[in-house]
Amino acid sequence: MNNSEPWYKEKISLIFSEIFGGIFSLSFLKAIFSSFAYFLHEQVIWRKKIHHKGDYRIHARASLRNAQNIYLGENVRITMDCCIWAEQHSKIVFGDNVLVGPGVKMFCGNHGTKLCNTPMVYQERREKDIVIGNDVWIGANSILVSGAKINDGAIVAAGSVVTKEVPKNAIVAGSPAKVIKYRS
Repeated sequence: MNNSEPWYKEKISLIFSEIFGGIFSLSFLKAIFSSFAYFLHEQVIWRKKIHHKGDYRIHARASLRNAQNIYLGENVRITMDCCIWAEQHSKIVFGDNVLVGPGVKMFCGNHGTKLCNTPMVYQERREKDIVIGNDVWIGANSILVSGAKINDGAIVAAGSVVTKEVPKNAIVAGSPAKVIKYRS
């Protein structure tokens, strides 16, 4: 360092070399590429595979799996932080005018649990369709498991766990979801 140069010039030079050295490092570039690939898969590619009848809105923070097995009716709204996970051999079908609140989870598949001497991760997966009728509202943070069916006009209260069929125009709540009353 030259005595006529200010003391901070060497420090600034060192800082810039550390920043640019880090930006162009292999691990940084791998992380950027990986994030971009995940973004493409989660936000772009599934949109080409999903089946839809008409207008729909899916929040950018929603997660869809096996989009080729997801069928949307007209005017479906899926809000933030939802997981809509169809499986290879099962589907999720939405009717028309369906509202899905934030944080709702839908899982068509489940791990096998019958064999005590076999770890669950190695057991045969079970899959069943999830079917949602017309004019249905699914409240925030509810869960729909494989085989759930929600008939037309039903409302699922926030935080409910739907494990079986919900009758037409029923309002259900709880875990497992039970009918608390009917819409008139």
